Amino acid sequence: MKGNTGKIVNVDLTAGRIDIETLPEEYYRKYIGGSGLAAKLFWERANFKADPLSPEAMLMFMNGPLAGIRVSGASRSSVGGRSPQTGHWGDSSVGGYFAPELRYAGFDGIVIKGRASKPSFLLIVDDKITIEDAAEYWGKGTEEATRTLKGKYGKNYRTLVIGPAAENGVRFTLILNDGHNTTGRAGYGSLMGSKNLKAIVIKATKKERTLAEPAAFEAMRRDLNERIKGSLAANVLHEDGTAANLLGGMFIGDVPIKNWTSNYWEEAGEALSGGSLTSQYLTRRGACAYCEIACKRIVEVKDGPFAVPEGPGPEYETIVSFGCLMGSIDLAATCKAGRVCNDLGMDSISCGGTIAWAMEAFERGDLTLSDTEGIELKWGDMDTVINRILPAIARREGKLGDLLAEGSVGAAKKIGKGMDYTAHSKGLEAPMHDPRGGGQGMALSYAMSPRGACHVADPMMFMEMGGKYYPEIGFELILDPRSTENKALAATTSVALGAIENSACFCNFADGEVTIPDWLNLFNYVAGYDWTAEDMMLAGRRVFFLKRLINYRYGLTAGDDDLTPRMLEPARDGEVKGVQVDLAKMKRDFYKLMRMDPDKGIPTREALEDAGMAEEAQQVW
Repeated sequence: MKGNTGKIVNVDLTAGRIDIETLPEEYYRKYIGGSGLAAKLFWERANFKADPLSPEAMLMFMNGPLAGIRVSGASRSSVGGRSPQTGHWGDSSVGGYFAPELRYAGFDGIVIKGRASKPSFLLIVDDKITIEDAAEYWGKGTEEATRTLKGKYGKNYRTLVIGPAAENGVRFTLILNDGHNTTGRAGYGSLMGSKNLKAIVIKATKKERTLAEPAAFEAMRRDLNERIKGSLAANVLHEDGTAANLLGGMFIGDVPIKNWTSNYWEEAGEALSGGSLTSQYLTRRGACAYCEIACKRIVEVKDGPFAVPEGPGPEYETIVSFGCLMGSIDLAATCKAGRVCNDLGMDSISCGGTIAWAMEAFERGDLTLSDTEGIELKWGDMDTVINRILPAIARREGKLGDLLAEGSVGAAKKIGKGMDYTAHSKGLEAPMHDPRGGGQGMALSYAMSPRGACHVADPMMFMEMGGKYYPEIGFELILDPRSTENKALAATTSVALGAIENSACFCNFADGEVTIPDWLNLFNYVAGYDWTAEDMMLAGRRVFFLKRLINYRYGLTAGDDDLTPRMLEPARDGEVKGVQVDLAKMKRDFYKLMRMDPDKGIPTREALEDAGMAEEAQQVW
């Protein structure tokens, strides 16, 4: 086998057993790697009746075939399983340095089951794998735990660490790589915490890869890296980070404000922009392994109530979710909130969305001072958010902390109010892009994404911006963001490409320069898949289909492919005032084009068989 190693590590924490398994090469050709490979293993091996926080639940870390190839964007890996946040299939990806290290150590993934009898961590040094005592790290924030582990083993040991929130079963927790890079969505920190697993620490002594066509790949690698580095997107991201377009997004109505009640706040656009972050607090830039873009922000807030020492700065999603979504334009507060969320181990998107929901609930009287034990939830009160609410959530402390630890959907269900003004799909809080302004096709992406509302499940957002064309496979549509025209047709290409990208574990900030021929060359030169464009797109659809089938086994149908009333009501102000998403039409068209049953929400038997999934078809039809 080329590119991939074919080997995964199986860990049973209950038994304290570790073994190495070799997977069939067919799995990789059919399901690519990363989240696609994780879905394949889950479909075959998972106990679908197991609670996501039970010992029987599977936690999977999976590389794509491109890990460690020294190309900008190829440094990511996926984590997957049954989401503790949503209760169905989910996956999340992380950049940084873990993926290359795992590949250099000789493995494509780690599958973990069971529950350790005491706090533990997994130590991997090449092919030597042990379960170690983590008592001294348990209860520590991710910053201290990461620092202590690297101090003990070495700064070049790569780490995946959870925080106290995950140990306490908060639903929307993350896993932090090397203190900066996060598996932010779907709550996998809590799945890890439920297994008494504080960290994974890994070191490979050799930095070698076996490629199918090394000479051809090396020529391509140099050319592709130069193209990525020289692109406009890369330069903008390098200069001002992921919030570079926040100001522009504000003017078109893409940025949600005060729990999605507004689409325009001029002062927020300037105050929270990537340029403002660069000029006020940026000290240097960071990058994932081998990346020429270096979009990561390293910031320092020297004084004031939200002072933070030099360290990881907020991305766009954190800036909005702890900024205008809560009625605040204090950029220093977003820096502080992001750092606190990371240290406690909580996803800033779901955490921010949950607190914004609670602020509206308090304003409406659906949450009272009795419910919050005297804590007032006021728009823009970031001191209370950072110093009282975040620690309370992480510790599940008091009525409010325990309530909000369930996420906005769980909290609304618990109090029996407020579901109509949540912003989510399939139980996952929506990211900080409003389809009423950013593009109606994005609403379809949110609704169809197997893990729930997600702006990186596929490249629809970039297609609507006019930044993605694929003439080699016939996609040359010019899309109007405010219209539903051709959005379902675009989505048939988008979901396949999204599955390819997330299974290859490639960064969507780097892929703007990656053409269809480039993708084929990457897979064929690196992993020897010998694909045609048709083969590759079919693999992408197959991954998308399989994740839909997993959700169907958990009881999800077409009725769950939806957005909340708040997200579907007409925009109230700004340039997009009165604009309303016509999701129903796009859904009908999408199901028809994808040959999916409009009631069950899964592919027809014939569509599955044509995708090479006859066995799966027999199990659901």
